[in-house]
Amino acid sequence: MALTGLQGPFRLTAEALKTNLIATLPGAYVLGHTDEQGTFIVEHVGRSDDNVKKILQDHLVEGHGQFAFNYYHTPKGAFEKECELYHDFLTTSNTVHPARPEGSYWKCPRCSVLD
Repeated sequence: MALTGLQGPFRLTAEALKTNLIATLPGAYVLGHTDEQGTFIVEHVGRSDDNVKKILQDHLVEGHGQFAFNYYHTPKGAFEKECELYHDFLTTSNTVHPARPEGSYWKCPRCSVLD
């Protein structure tokens, strides 16, 4: 698997979400697939500031084969991880730097786009 620092990959199914995401917490995630060599290919990065399971459920119909995720105790932790993933993988589906939550002044840990 590509080094994401996340749990997974898991098949992106309703059952896998029910089994692997048991808390209602902020989180960061990636969507993708595993290639013939066994490498997880990241196709999309994202986060939820309050319920990562809910946002992954929204992705069920999009045709991504797998997901990986991690919970964070704060929305800021999820935001910072999403920024890290964005910079590490530069996917074609993520063409704009992750936005910080409205009303926050958090900075990206890797660049000065949000300064």
